[in-house]
Amino acid sequence: ILINGFNGNMGQSIQAHCKKSELKATDFKEVKAKDINDISAVIDFSSPEGFIASVNFCIENSIPLISGTTGLSGEHLDIVGTAKKFIPILLASNMSLGIANLKSSIEQYLSSISTPAKCKIIEIHHTHKKDSPSGTAIEIQSYLKHLPGSKIDSQIDVQSLRIGDIFGIHRIIFENADGVTTFQHIANSRIVFARGALQAAKWIHSQNPGEYSFADFLNKKL
Repeated sequence: ILINGFNGNMGQSIQAHCKKSELKATDFKEVKAKDINDISAVIDFSSPEGFIASVNFCIENSIPLISGTTGLSGEHLDIVGTAKKFIPILLASNMSLGIANLKSSIEQYLSSISTPAKCKIIEIHHTHKKDSPSGTAIEIQSYLKHLPGSKIDSQIDVQSLRIGDIFGIHRIIFENADGVTTFQHIANSRIVFARGALQAAKWIHSQNPGEYSFADFLNKKL
């Protein structure tokens, strides 16, 4: 496994998880030509600029790409549109099973209520997190906006807080005439994201060129 963002927080978590398995983690910046044939996938947790380097490398060497890098622009998504013609590429701002379960629970709740509700998302992370709102909060907001038959009756507000060394809290609050209902996911460590990224990397290695989501991986895995 090649990691772009090798010495970052997520890169270190992935390295630690690799040491407990048969996988070998290598720094993207130090890969040698002779080792390319041994790379099963690139995992990118770097920056928008680093993401472009990862995509170009993967296209050039026909290697699958998993990216959890956030803060991508329309230009980056255009690059993905080109890349998916040549390689399998999976983009996910959050690679935890917990967030996937959170979305499923919210969908069930919204299909069960009869009174429309207002919705607010609160995301809380450590003070060193650069992007705000978090990629996960933006993804949840988009997910809720595009749910068929959604009973959310107003704009979905997102509030971002940066406190201490919190790994990640996402709280989705619904309020209507019946009361207030809250859904919440708390990440206790980065290992949950590292585990998800590595499992997805093993899966995508056998996929055809195209763009995939973490939900695609979960639907095949579960």
